[in-house]
Amino acid sequence: MRYVLLFLLITASLGSACAQKNEMKEHVILKFLPLGMFDLDNTFQLGVEVPIKNSRFSLQQEAGYGHSSFNIWPVERGNRPDNTTFKTRSQFRFYFFDKTKMRAYLAGEYLFKRVVNKDRQWVGQDCVNGACGYFENKDVRFGRFVNAGHVKFGWQFHFPKRMIFEVYTGFGLRHIEGRALTAGASNARLRNQWWWLSQGTTFNETLPSLAVGFQLGLLLGKLKPSVSLD
Repeated sequence: MRYVLLFLLITASLGSACAQKNEMKEHVILKFLPLGMFDLDNTFQLGVEVPIKNSRFSLQQEAGYGHSSFNIWPVERGNRPDNTTFKTRSQFRFYFFDKTKMRAYLAGEYLFKRVVNKDRQWVGQDCVNGACGYFENKDVRFGRFVNAGHVKFGWQFHFPKRMIFEVYTGFGLRHIEGRALTAGASNARLRNQWWWLSQGTTFNETLPSLAVGFQLGLLLGKLKPSVSLD
C-alpha cells in the first residue's frame, strides 16, 4: 500500500508540473538593459521580444539614447565631451532548451550605434601639406558609426509573477567609421574625448567584438493561472 501511495504522489506531482505553461514563449516581453547606463557611450536602453507563434523562434528589437552629460565615468582634466549616442539592436532567436521556468537560446544579432560629438574650435581652411591659409572659429560635429554582428548564447529565467531575468554572452565583429559631419571641418580635431578616440576624426577599422551582459524583463498581457492536480 505504501508503494501505491508513493506512486500516486509522484504521478500527481509530475502532472502538476506538466500542466504549467511556459509563459515566456506565449507573451511579449518588455525589457530594460541596465548595463547601457554604465557604458562609456551611455544609453537608456529598452527592448521588446515578440514570440513567433507555435514555434521556438522569437524576434527582439532594442533601442537606446544617451548623452555624455549623465555619463557616470570621470574625464581627465574635468572636460566632458558633448556626445549624443543612439543605439539599436535587432535579434533573431532560437530556443533550443525550453522548460517551465527557464529556457536557453542561440541568436544572431545586428547592432548599429551612432555617436555624434559637438565642439567649437578654430579650424584651418585652404590647407596644403599641413599649412593653412587661415583659421575659422566654428561649430563642428564629428560622427562615429558602428556596425556589428554577433552570435549569442543566453539563458532566460521566469521568476514569480511577471519578472524575467536574462544573462547572455556572444562574440562577433564590428566595423567602426569616424568622420567629420560639418562641411569644411576636415582639418578639425576631436578634443576632450575618451582616450580610445585619440586616432583622430577620420578612421575605418574592423575589430573582434565581445558581448556580455544581462537584461530585466516584464511579461505583458494576461497570464494564465497555473493548473494543479490535487
